[in-house]
Amino acid sequence: MKPSTRIIFNTSIQYVRTVISVLVTLYTARLILDALGVEDYGIYSLVGGIVAMLSFVQTSLTSTTQRYLSFHQGKGDFFMQHKIFNNSIVTQLIISVTLISGLCILQPFIFNGFLNIPADRVNAAIWVYYCMLFTLFFTMQSTPYLAVLIAHENIFYATIVQLTYSFLKIPIALILYAIPVERLKYYAILLVIVQAANYFMYLIYCKRKYKETKNIHLFSLDKQIFKQMFSFMGWSVYSTGCIVGRTQGIAILLNRFFGTVVNAAYGIAWQVSGQLNFLSSSIQNATKPQLIRAEGANDRKKMFRLAEITSKFSFLLLAFISIPAIMEMDDLLSIWLKEVPENTVVFCQFIVLTNLADQLTIGLAYANEAIGKIRNYSLVVNSIKLLSLPAAFLFLHYGAEVIAVMYCILGIELLCALTRLPFLKFTGGLSIKEFSKRVFLPIIPPFCLTVILCYYYSSIFSSTWSFVGNFIISAITMGISSYFFSLCKDEKEILQRISGIALQKVKSINSIL
Repeated sequence: MKPSTRIIFNTSIQYVRTVISVLVTLYTARLILDALGVEDYGIYSLVGGIVAMLSFVQTSLTSTTQRYLSFHQGKGDFFMQHKIFNNSIVTQLIISVTLISGLCILQPFIFNGFLNIPADRVNAAIWVYYCMLFTLFFTMQSTPYLAVLIAHENIFYATIVQLTYSFLKIPIALILYAIPVERLKYYAILLVIVQAANYFMYLIYCKRKYKETKNIHLFSLDKQIFKQMFSFMGWSVYSTGCIVGRTQGIAILLNRFFGTVVNAAYGIAWQVSGQLNFLSSSIQNATKPQLIRAEGANDRKKMFRLAEITSKFSFLLLAFISIPAIMEMDDLLSIWLKEVPENTVVFCQFIVLTNLADQLTIGLAYANEAIGKIRNYSLVVNSIKLLSLPAAFLFLHYGAEVIAVMYCILGIELLCALTRLPFLKFTGGLSIKEFSKRVFLPIIPPFCLTVILCYYYSSIFSSTWSFVGNFIISAITMGISSYFFSLCKDEKEILQRISGIALQKVKSINSIL
């Protein structure tokens, strides 16, 4: 399969997965919120979020392992691929045991007055905390195997595992209704079981499919590779930690000033945003291995071209569903949830806008990762995200409304996205003029047209189900205008070629029938 064809194939698979995953997640979240109640759901979002805050280590190791595997695939060096995978297994085991031990030590401090949790629910919250530690362990052990799948661009099997995880949440949600007491505790236990099943699905498949995952020696560690990977991962952890620290730090601030009910709204908002963000991550996961492989083959021109494609299409894919979602958020949440916590609508709207701002230059983050100069990028670009915390604290301390926190997050995220441009110009020779011409200018017409038409539609039709029409208008407008204004000649040729192949397959099936 040609690289361009594989990108579109993998993107399409993830797009289908996203649609299914979003529908399942929205449905199960509605059931779980109803079964647990707003207070217990808020406790789960807060406590689970504190533990999940450290799962960024898992994300960082996935990125690190996949980066080095793809880089050496570009060089055609299988021996190094095996050594890298072996090192990642050992490193992940050490890190997960260390992190979980540290979290166990911190447990008394966290639950003795630090968090604002009703006294009669502290015991349940501690139970959730320890269950989330087990979940974190299995999540982190899955990391090297997921990295192998991404490096080999085997998005298909990764999608199967992720969909299985999503579908298993349906029986979990239904089981909660049959449990008369302490549903929050049982919910946490069931999530541990599902995450363990997830891990074994990755492990068994990769062991059978990929040679570099075999003959692993837990007491064999290549010091030179370990030093390189650990340094890269350390700064990757810092980068991801800035993002997660911003998110969960804001959650703790909101908890201290407003209580667990606001945490429920904030948790729902990030859940909605996370599901929508899968649309843009589909193109990112499809292009990232090829982008890093191009740098490994010393083809920086191709690498930056892929970074431009990633930024442009990540923004457009997220925008086409985010624009109508923002305008119809009130109705969407009313249909989805039986009880919509206060501030949920505005939280969702602002956090979706924050993710859109990030997509403007997201490809440059992967370009910097491919180049490997991650330390300065982490210190300069990602540290900016943490400015949201002191800014939000000052606003709340001096009596500002909760909406001020959302303005802080959005404004600083936009600043962070734009900072990537001069940084990559300095470290990698990026042409800001060419990037702007190929990314920023082409996305303006479809974005503006879609906003105008969706806003006009919303102002005329205000029924509960009017969002259906708004999404259709967005899809048609964004699709047609993107083709004419956003795609360059070679991108149109790729799309036409893929469409031709798909049409031929449909005709061949019809002839057989």
